[in-house]
Amino acid sequence: MSVFAEQLSAYLDQSGLQYQQSDASDVFQMCFDSEHGINRVLVLVADDLLQIFTYPPNKVIEAHRLAIAHAVTRANFGLRIGQFELDVDDGELRYRIAVPLGDELPSSDVLDCLLPLGGAMVERYLPAFLSIIYGNEDVKLAIKAAEL
Repeated sequence: MSVFAEQLSAYLDQSGLQYQQSDASDVFQMCFDSEHGINRVLVLVADDLLQIFTYPPNKVIEAHRLAIAHAVTRANFGLRIGQFELDVDDGELRYRIAVPLGDELPSSDVLDCLLPLGGAMVERYLPAFLSIIYGNEDVKLAIKAAEL
């Protein structure tokens, strides 16, 4: 286990968050309830990078991937920390935050902000994505409504 993984494990234990640590030991998985289902969060600690991935409950079906890719592009414009990503091959949608690591993991205060950020962004934009998929909402209008 890397030093960063040990530090992250200690932080999660101290925070009282329930998580699973993979056999690779540098991958942590958590689940959080949200208004739209359960968001899965993966935290990967590499040699020089901390990545936090938040996955909403459902994948985007093929027929709507182009519209959601357009929506993701509009949503990402101007975001200061993190971005949405869409795998156009399988429809996986996620919010990714990446933080370069120096000599140690970010402080507890920074992690307290970063860990829930992906979930907050999914909660903010998922209704827009769903309105595009199920309500044939105009992409520009849907994203604009999410940002009000």
